[in-house]
Amino acid sequence: MGRKPYRVEINYPMNRKPQYYLVKDVKVKGKKRKIRKYLGIIPPTAEDIEKYRKEYAYEIELKAALKKAELSCTFYSSDYLSIEQMKTIEEIRYIYKTFTSLLTTNEIEAYERNFDVHYIQGTTSIEGNTLSLKEASDLLIHGIAPKEKTLREINEVQNFRNVKEYRDKYRGKVTLDFIKMLHSLIMNNIDFESAGVFRRTDINGILGCEHRVTPSILIEDELQQIIDKYYSRLDEGRYPFEESVLFHYEFEMTHPFADGNGRVGREIFNYMLTKAEYPKLLFLGKDRDIYIKSLQLSNQGRYMDMVNIFMNLVASQRYEIMKDNLEKVVNPPQKTGQIRLTDFES
Repeated sequence: MGRKPYRVEINYPMNRKPQYYLVKDVKVKGKKRKIRKYLGIIPPTAEDIEKYRKEYAYEIELKAALKKAELSCTFYSSDYLSIEQMKTIEEIRYIYKTFTSLLTTNEIEAYERNFDVHYIQGTTSIEGNTLSLKEASDLLIHGIAPKEKTLREINEVQNFRNVKEYRDKYRGKVTLDFIKMLHSLIMNNIDFESAGVFRRTDINGILGCEHRVTPSILIEDELQQIIDKYYSRLDEGRYPFEESVLFHYEFEMTHPFADGNGRVGREIFNYMLTKAEYPKLLFLGKDRDIYIKSLQLSNQGRYMDMVNIFMNLVASQRYEIMKDNLEKVVNPPQKTGQIRLTDFES
């Protein structure tokens, strides 16, 4: 495991033979710990060490991710998640970071491309788009438009090509201009006049939701307030995942655009996760009901229930898959040919 070498450490217990350990040093914001794997009392040769590094790499990396998660939790405070729940999310975060750090450039591109297809098909299907996963893949990767689908549905999906390009190049904080640009790209060739323009008329509320949305004249001020609150709470040491969920809810209840609020809001949510080095969340059509329910629960003041639903979604989507993906790359088999989209699970 050349990019993540381990070292051998010798322990000298009293009146006993020296003990040898394979060690990985772990560090989170200045706090240091060790992950150790006992090797025995016989001094390992260079060949032994290389064999042990390969044999125990997966076990050590999983333990390192858990230890980092435990350390990381000490730096954050949360209103709605327990320490154990935070630790689960942090463990996923560090497994994901280790996994992606071990990928080649081509492997990262293949993994991200595969994830984006699933994400785009999911986030549009929540709004009623009927393109299947295969149809979305053919359109986004091969440029093959599906038959018997409306031009609007096709544009809803393929617009995310430009969304991804813009989002991947953008390095700043979430701003009003960033939000408007996302909307203009998402609504391109769908609603030309209102693309990138905040809602200028008042509506009674969101369909299926009793919550009254922000009056149009106050949209910019309220959006700026929730943006400022988000970054202020991060500076105070509040938990980034939880704050991203709360921002997402407040954004959706502000409802700044005439159409496209869900797609823009989910894009911002995943951008916030990415900036905080968390894996993105898949918003799948099959999860639509629970996702909508989570936002409705917050309308009743049940913020803890909403945050817990998001936590359970990311855990169910990512925990086992990230571990499986890590096992594939921690000591990858030698192979030739191009990476396939199916090599890693999203």
